[in-house]
Amino acid sequence: MTNWFDSVDMYCERLDPSFWAEPLNAISNLSFIVAGFLLWRLRSPRSKLIATLVILIGLGSFSFHTFANRLTGLIDVLVIAIYLVTFVFLIPKQWFRKSILIQLGSTLLFIIMVVLAQLLMNLLKPSAPWLPPGMYLGAWLALIVYAVVTQYSNRPAARFLWLAVIVFPFSLLSRQVDTPLCDLTSVSHGSHWLWHLLNGLTLYLSSYGLCLKRDAKS
Repeated sequence: MTNWFDSVDMYCERLDPSFWAEPLNAISNLSFIVAGFLLWRLRSPRSKLIATLVILIGLGSFSFHTFANRLTGLIDVLVIAIYLVTFVFLIPKQWFRKSILIQLGSTLLFIIMVVLAQLLMNLLKPSAPWLPPGMYLGAWLALIVYAVVTQYSNRPAARFLWLAVIVFPFSLLSRQVDTPLCDLTSVSHGSHWLWHLLNGLTLYLSSYGLCLKRDAKS
């Protein structure tokens, strides 16, 4: 039976099970708090909800990099998943033709892309264990699709989505090289903290594109 309070050690910076064993990984979650605060100030119909979810991502990640157990790890993943599903459900509101069916179709598209990406990662992981989880790869591929669609209906919003598309691979790379960097060099803090900083920027850009008020002439 799983003990949800079992300590886990997944990152280069953690050397013991103490609360403050990952100071950089913990503090770097401020990027999500700052991003959420800036999104809250947009005062658009969707900004408060999205800002709250981004802040919760920061708090969930902070808890995981301090308490570092199975329960906080689950909370961390669940909050990210809730944000992603909320984003893909709401992004059609930035398009001219929008309906609940389109929103549900957008959500289904995301789920399919994540499942396919995860199946692909399962096939490749044995020979390339450094590859990212399918959820993140699928989310990036879905974001490209949403940026393309939004380009034709809301160019100002699409610009921010494209910026997020560009930043996210660098963010994901910093996540994936944390352990290899730790194993191959004398760097004691790894690179996971950089994942937090760049991912905070990614979420801000993509969320800004989602929350930006649509111009009828765009």
